[in-house]
Amino acid sequence: MNPELIKIVTAATPKEEDLRNVGTLGGYITMLFDWVIPFGIAAGGLVVVFAGYVYITGQGSPESTKYAKELMLGVIVGLALIILAGVILQNVIGVPGTLTE
Repeated sequence: MNPELIKIVTAATPKEEDLRNVGTLGGYITMLFDWVIPFGIAAGGLVVVFAGYVYITGQGSPESTKYAKELMLGVIVGLALIILAGVILQNVIGVPGTLTE
């Protein structure tokens, strides 16, 4: 197996001390958001690239232009919801460390 891939996978797995601090609801939510936010941002970036590809290869076709614009709008709304959920958890509900440590 590729040693670089092993390094990436072991860096992404939760550490034992992280799992010990998950005894509360806030701890579970914080751990969940520590995984969801980077995944959502990465997925959003991939969809932006795909939407740009659709827009460019559509050659001015109204259908492909409309589809690409809908994809971009969906990514913007999705990323805004991810960030807004983190802000709500951190400031309104009081779950520490969801967006910043």
